[in-house]
Amino acid sequence: MGRSFVIKIILRLLVFCGLSVISVLLFQNEFPLTGFFILLCILGLIIEFYHLLNKPFREVHRTILSIHREDFSLKMSNNKGEVLKDLSLLYEKQKYKHFEQESIKIIYSNILNGISTGLLILRKTEKEEWNLFFINQGFADIFQIPVYTSWTNLKRNLSVITEKFEEIQYKEVNQTLEITIDSKEVQTYSFKTSLIKTYNYSYYIVSLDSIQSIVEKKEKQAWYDLMKVLSHEMMNTLTPINSLANSMTYFVEKDSWDTEDKKDFKESLKTIQKKTVHMLEFVDNYRLLTNFPQAQKKLTNLSALVHSCVEIMKTNLEERNIQVDIQTSDEMFYNIDPILTERVLINLITNSMYALDTVEGDRHLFVKIYQETNRAFIEVQDNGQGIDNTIRDKIFIPFFTTRDTGAGIGLALSKNIMEAQNGYLTYKNVEGATVFIMSFIEE
Repeated sequence: MGRSFVIKIILRLLVFCGLSVISVLLFQNEFPLTGFFILLCILGLIIEFYHLLNKPFREVHRTILSIHREDFSLKMSNNKGEVLKDLSLLYEKQKYKHFEQESIKIIYSNILNGISTGLLILRKTEKEEWNLFFINQGFADIFQIPVYTSWTNLKRNLSVITEKFEEIQYKEVNQTLEITIDSKEVQTYSFKTSLIKTYNYSYYIVSLDSIQSIVEKKEKQAWYDLMKVLSHEMMNTLTPINSLANSMTYFVEKDSWDTEDKKDFKESLKTIQKKTVHMLEFVDNYRLLTNFPQAQKKLTNLSALVHSCVEIMKTNLEERNIQVDIQTSDEMFYNIDPILTERVLINLITNSMYALDTVEGDRHLFVKIYQETNRAFIEVQDNGQGIDNTIRDKIFIPFFTTRDTGAGIGLALSKNIMEAQNGYLTYKNVEGATVFIMSFIEE
């Protein structure tokens, strides 16, 4: 208790004792009316004393009840004294935490409602029953339903998905799901679920992604990146041609040309011709990218093919002081197109050569051939700086290049060649370096 509160109690007890003594003396000296009046004063003092003692308890009860109900509209009295100081601090702390959590909840809700992925979160009660905890706008848009807050309403109006939960027994899955909405065409979705257990509850998180939307986004982005590169290449070629063509009207309007005019005219024609040839090569590369020869597979020794490619590039490798380390096991024979595969290997080795031009000191090229289960792999790695993070998503885009003399079709064409053989061309990062991996599937 606070000191002031104790003093108030002591003063009232002293007054109570004093009035009691006075009342007894008055009754003994036959002053009943005055004694009776003193008794009334004592009774009033007792009632006031009761309210004084009860007030802090009522204040404590009201504050605790407010915290329990998370109702922080209570206004604490400024003259609460020392008795309620700690409780007041606790109230303000809980009030701050409550509104902070509400703010975080609003932020998370806005984020989750802003994404296109459909999200549904269920929470298991103490009675082992699932209740609807959260549903975002993306989920509601997929099924064209309101954002329900009741699990009963959701089950009644969206049985196509709630029955799926019962079918998989609320377990974690990652699969595709075909859904027909309003008797329209069937839509395919990526269906993922996860189960999270906390101290008091179990949460079942469901996410739905439209496969078609994912593909369309990737296609749009790919076309956007391709058109950006194409427009850049065409502008770099056509802009100087247009400028030179306009400047050449100067020579046409002249009645006579001197030696300097003839020289300038010839230089302009050479530049136009050079740019035209560059554009023709660009178009030819595009045609090569889209119409490369069909793969002619035959049983080929991958180890011998790699050694043959390194031998072809031997002169260029030696000029750049690049040491080649080939790691291979026994001979591995696979049905591949040796000519197209050789083209991919030479392109990867060429890219490594250019990447090593900026390396000071020892320059190494590592080629590894190995087999796992029914697949064969060829890895090409150099000790260069690897691919910059800003361009890793663009390296397989046609005509994208970081070299001044590059055409930008090498990796895109190599990827197409590998896919034409039912193989893959991928890359991974290893300690800052980049490893290109050619994988072949045994048929």
